[in-house]
Amino acid sequence: MKYKHLTVLSFVLITALTSGCSSKPDQFVMFNDSTKLANCNTNLNSSINDNYEYKIMPNNRLSILIFNHPELSTRDVRAQVAPADERGALVANDGTVSLPLVGVIKVAGLTARETADLLTHEYSRYLKNSHVTVEVLNKRVIVLGEVKQPGQVNIIENTTNVLEALGRTGGLTDYAQRNQIMIIRGTQQKPIIKTLDLTKVSALTSGGLTLYPNDVVYVMPNERRRRNLAIAEAVPGIDLAAKVLGVLYTGKYLTNTRIFNVNNPEQAVQQIQP
Repeated sequence: MKYKHLTVLSFVLITALTSGCSSKPDQFVMFNDSTKLANCNTNLNSSINDNYEYKIMPNNRLSILIFNHPELSTRDVRAQVAPADERGALVANDGTVSLPLVGVIKVAGLTARETADLLTHEYSRYLKNSHVTVEVLNKRVIVLGEVKQPGQVNIIENTTNVLEALGRTGGLTDYAQRNQIMIIRGTQQKPIIKTLDLTKVSALTSGGLTLYPNDVVYVMPNERRRRNLAIAEAVPGIDLAAKVLGVLYTGKYLTNTRIFNVNNPEQAVQQIQP
């Protein structure tokens, strides 16, 4: 009878400890609100025209080269060896950039070409034969999820593509759900979301591979990953249950100063000697 009670107690203990630790596998999946996702625009190119050029935004860093005037340029020798987040001229939160000689200039909302034309005009008031070229240094896309090196991927050109971005993050892990590559674009208020299936050749010709600066690529985990994560979360509870049951099945447990026999609680206790 006593072993029957211990068996029941074991079952209750394991259930209590593991149920509190294991979670729903879906909690490990980002952007998993299917109801809201269904209401999002899935046409990635709905806000992109055929002649797309990146427009400068606050917190961009600009490489500015002024012909024959390296002292006024940001593309000097120091700029090439400085940390990436210190290179070039920083566009302030109000969309302006502060430059020597011409002062504060509003550049947010302009393309690199338009900014170069504007600065050429501004510097022409002080310099002869002024010619300016501008490049945005910190254009990037963000790659998250089941890739080997998640993080940001810098873009030199105006655009890149999904395959290049995945390649530059080390490629997909074994736990990647290859038919669930999510591309997110737009604003927080009006996100544009598209799911790409890389298991089909048609994905290469669908026109949905192009990425633009500030896009987010999320590679969803497959069922195997979700199960492994749920099991890993439950292991501490299982380990604790095993240790407690190991003590119970020896028939004794330790209090502050005494050892009690749980199989025969009426038996006299043994005083622990100091």
